[in-house]
Amino acid sequence: METTDAVDDGEVLERRFLGMVEVDSGTLILGDPLYCLPRAKDGTPGIDYRSIIGAPDEPASYLDGKPVLLLGRFGGDGTFPVFAELDEDDVVVRVTVEFVEPGGDE
Repeated sequence: METTDAVDDGEVLERRFLGMVEVDSGTLILGDPLYCLPRAKDGTPGIDYRSIIGAPDEPASYLDGKPVLLLGRFGGDGTFPVFAELDEDDVVVRVTVEFVEPGGDE
């Protein structure tokens, strides 16, 4: 279990490994699943893969007119570790996906 002092008030946070995220499109979506996935009951379509392919080549952009960020320009496909920083009440304060190892190259 790693710890890191992070929050502005000097509180020490616990850094916890959550798992790995696999990327095969060179992009990663950050957003509420309700905005990404289709809802048959409401007739609401989800995000179409063509929207991802046609998205601007930016570090981050909104996707398909929804409040969802498409992250890119982080080195492409691969398997990347995901960490959370939690406060003393075990509440997630921050999530980090390490696309490049600290001090490493892409």
